[in-house]
Amino acid sequence: MSQKLARLPIMMKIGFHLSISGGVSSSAAEAAGSGYSAFQIFVSSSRSWKHSVLGRDDMVKFKRSVAASGALPNAHIPYLCNPSSTNRLVLDRSLGMLVNNMNSCSELGIRYLVVHMGSHLGAGREAGEDNLVKTIGSALDMEKRTSLLLENSAGYKNSVGSKFAEIGSIVDRIASSRVGVCLDTCHAFAAGYDLHTDTGTQKCYDEFDSSIGIGKLKLVHLNDARHPLGSGLDRHWHIGKGFIGMQGFINFFRNRHFGAGPFIMETPVDAQGSRMTDMHAALLAMKKAHS
Repeated sequence: MSQKLARLPIMMKIGFHLSISGGVSSSAAEAAGSGYSAFQIFVSSSRSWKHSVLGRDDMVKFKRSVAASGALPNAHIPYLCNPSSTNRLVLDRSLGMLVNNMNSCSELGIRYLVVHMGSHLGAGREAGEDNLVKTIGSALDMEKRTSLLLENSAGYKNSVGSKFAEIGSIVDRIASSRVGVCLDTCHAFAAGYDLHTDTGTQKCYDEFDSSIGIGKLKLVHLNDARHPLGSGLDRHWHIGKGFIGMQGFINFFRNRHFGAGPFIMETPVDAQGSRMTDMHAALLAMKKAHS
């Protein structure tokens, strides 16, 4: 996108997940050129277990671009990673991927790596959570600089971490200051948290704070939901056009903790909307929330 955004709220950090097909430095350049004050990337292939080896020139360009623009970089672990897996091979590969991605984040100056908590594959939530706690703990022991953000799941079959009470228990068991939470609005809605209404948003906040602690919230994935409340389906949709709706995002931004960000959108680019239209919808909701 070449058109640069204007009139972002002061100090607001907001942007999109961007491609690294032209190298990690291309994502930083795209964020700067589009006027994003935050962005998110994969630091390795999103479709392969292959470990990333970042080129020195690419890393230097990335850091220079980030320093010049002031955009806040974040990273997301590839979806193959399943730190709750009860398959030993997958679990070992997931640990290796975590450590490799954490090392790459450290080299790039990226503080936070977002991690999906994954699936217990039918072995039961307790078994999945045990593996998750051990895997995250091992990764933190092996790489000492990068922090991890556990992302709430949508509540699909065998998933770990769709309810805030579960996430709070997991965070407490890991017991590390380098572990926080990334709240995905679509996932929360799919898991039964009614962000469409003001009352539901307040209940969502109250449960998050009592179960996890609002201080652990470090990043928000700002996505509308393509399917109804409690669907369990992880299907992102355009801001204001899904079942959360524009009023839902206005309610969300009115909460001073949820509304503080930073925000990353992972909405699709299709005939129904673009990054520009989603950004404008998000900014409009922010404006209405504070008018």
